[in-house]
Amino acid sequence: MLAATTLQLANAAPATECTNLPAQEASDAAFTWTTGPEAQAAPAAAAYKIAIWGDSLTSARNFIDAALKTGGIGKTTPSFIQAGIKVPGLNLPLKHSCATGGWKTAYAYKEKGGTPGFSEGMLSMESSTPGDVIHMDFRYLQPDSRVTQLDIQYDKPAPDSSLLLGVAVDGGAEQLIPLSRTDAGTLRIMPEVPMATIAMRLVSGQIKVHGFRPRYRNAPNVVLDTFSVPGAQLRGWNYVDARLTQAAPAYDLILIQYGTNEGASPSFNAAAYADSLRASLARLRRFQPHARCILIGPPDRGVVGSGAGGPMKYAEIHHRIALAQQRAAVASRCGFWDWQGETGGPGTAVRWTRTNPPLMQPDLTHMTARGYEVSGRLFARSFPFKIPQR
Repeated sequence: MLAATTLQLANAAPATECTNLPAQEASDAAFTWTTGPEAQAAPAAAAYKIAIWGDSLTSARNFIDAALKTGGIGKTTPSFIQAGIKVPGLNLPLKHSCATGGWKTAYAYKEKGGTPGFSEGMLSMESSTPGDVIHMDFRYLQPDSRVTQLDIQYDKPAPDSSLLLGVAVDGGAEQLIPLSRTDAGTLRIMPEVPMATIAMRLVSGQIKVHGFRPRYRNAPNVVLDTFSVPGAQLRGWNYVDARLTQAAPAYDLILIQYGTNEGASPSFNAAAYADSLRASLARLRRFQPHARCILIGPPDRGVVGSGAGGPMKYAEIHHRIALAQQRAAVASRCGFWDWQGETGGPGTAVRWTRTNPPLMQPDLTHMTARGYEVSGRLFARSFPFKIPQR
């Protein structure tokens, strides 16, 4: 790694348009920093590591949190936080976060060509607007949660151009960090005292942020990385770059939940879907070859109104998707959980809107929080978590 240097910007605080930031007194918090290529820094080797990839059905965490609780797992910490601060419906493992207006989000599943350029988080944030800020508060688990080290994974879209950041931790003085001599990699922030918050300001240049790898003080022995993105499809794995996943841990358990958005396509074709599924799973398995793997099929879905294809259109498509996933799971050395079948089969979506309280939202696609919790408990009973004693 390059030797750390420090430049102080006198009497300057990070500019921000973020609203509702937690109150924070000025402090003398200090930190050092280094830059370098990807290097695995967290989590600790003894931790049991779980990751989940999926769409909006698991991005709000109700499903996975209920599953973990049923499995006897309490607190967890993330080893990677997606660059999804501006994504609606995404519940990041942060007490608070915000990003100012110039930051633009890119989604792996929306890519339609070109070379892979995403981390395992499937999202990136890019800005060339001077003054743009990202602010994060890590007190997600409990008020005394603190981070002892943070790796910011980034690229420079214009490798030979200048890049200057301003970073402050816990409301302390901002340090200027020049990244003109590097083209990509990791900016490592090491606070002198474990930190609760960080603010990163783009002073000049252009930067693409792929995500954040925190190391927590007194971390629990289970890591949970949630990489589900509203609207996502499994095809996003075709755009994950091995260069950007070198610091990713070898997960003990990976959960893969997709299908609803693929089934919503007007041109859905079961044979073409099966081919795409096998190719995407094979690519994912190249990144995580040894993890215990479970595919989670799409739940039931209804049709609102008198849509073309009749009231069972999506229920039947989801059944075909589940069959394809069940076959693909065997080839990928994965288990399979039939969400639709295990919660009542075709027609469940309509029945769940009529429960008291409702388990399904009126769109007949998304569940209520209680519906996701019921599903998560059923999943954990079908596939108990196996946390070894280490």
